[in-house]
Amino acid sequence: MGKFFSKLRQVFNIFLLMALIGLAAAVFTYYLTTPGQRGLTFWISAGFIVFALVLETLMFSGIAMRSNKGRNIPVSFSKAILGGLYFVFVIVIAVWNARSDWGTTRLILTHVGGLVVFLVPMMLINMAELKLTDATARQQSEGRANLAGLASRVGYIAGDLKNAGMPQPDVMRVVNFADALKFSDPSPASGRLERALEDAVKGLEDAASSGDAQAVMKACALAERSLNERNEYVKSSK
Repeated sequence: MGKFFSKLRQVFNIFLLMALIGLAAAVFTYYLTTPGQRGLTFWISAGFIVFALVLETLMFSGIAMRSNKGRNIPVSFSKAILGGLYFVFVIVIAVWNARSDWGTTRLILTHVGGLVVFLVPMMLINMAELKLTDATARQQSEGRANLAGLASRVGYIAGDLKNAGMPQPDVMRVVNFADALKFSDPSPASGRLERALEDAVKGLEDAASSGDAQAVMKACALAERSLNERNEYVKSSK
């Protein structure tokens, strides 16, 4: 919840920054013109400034609200640069038009051309982002399958321990660990932590096969710690 409100503050700061820049540009162009010069092209320019303000605020807000453990940083950085350039373009055209009236047709064609130049690479960037999202979904699917496999192995261990006459509280601890595996966040952690968890489950299997109750509980505690470290890493990465 704290991270969510932090992102909301980022969104508000982004909107405030863009609004201040747009307001400064509007005031600047207003005082560059006389009342007689504030015709249709002046208000068209003002409208494009408002449009760019809304568009850029939405885009930067989307960047701020998303998180993908740093893997979307190149895409977000490209969007930020492209969006900033478009906002600057709209302001420059507004100021230029205030100093020398371009005419309605020329001004609209210039803004449409600038918008096309902005939207084409933005669409390409969004396509790359979709591929990144698909890759993340595949990783989560693989992570979910891996956790389910580990949970099944631990479930078999619990069944073997029960059949071997292991005390019920010890068996239930292993069962609870299997459930914790099954319902953990499937997002992948670092390779080191994922391997450590797999090794811990293998250690639990080896301890169970030995029939030593104390070794089983020690191995279970190690496996629980490995799972907690893995889940904390995933949680902190979001």
